Amino acid sequence: MASDKIKRQRKRKRVDTDGDPEFQVAPMVDVLLVLMLFFMSITSTELLKKDKNIVLPDATNGKKPERKDLHKIVVNVGWNKHDEQAELSLEGQAFATATDMSGALAARHKADPAAFVLVRADKDVEYSNIADVMTACASAGIGTVTFAVTTGGGKKKPAGDVAPAAPQ
Repeated sequence: MASDKIKRQRKRKRVDTDGDPEFQVAPMVDVLLVLMLFFMSITSTELLKKDKNIVLPDATNGKKPERKDLHKIVVNVGWNKHDEQAELSLEGQAFATATDMSGALAARHKADPAAFVLVRADKDVEYSNIADVMTACASAGIGTVTFAVTTGGGKKKPAGDVAPAAPQ
């Protein structure tokens, strides 16, 4: 009787060690598709927050963010040169004035109290418009406001300029 038990154990061991284990492709493809969809949705959400028409001001002493926070409310302040008016948008939603935007700011801040406001203002926007945005943030109960700038010191030459040749 013991010999039958030993034979079954040996047979079981031989079956387990027969051949290499097979790599399962279907679960790996499922995981990769889920990851791809996740990153595509996050990327498109980030792109919707940025307005390509805004030319950020240049700051010589600008600091890079220490961390990329997910708790930010992006306010774009563009400048319409034709009408000489500021164009305000809060994460893709346009507003006529900053006071109109304060209700939406308060709702977003209520949904995420750790959120701060990131102001992306065009370099031609008048300061009074930025002050209005900051007042709207204060009335919404948001105390942390940061500004997006480019760093480089404004030492870029226009594309058409050519440096004079050195004398020989």
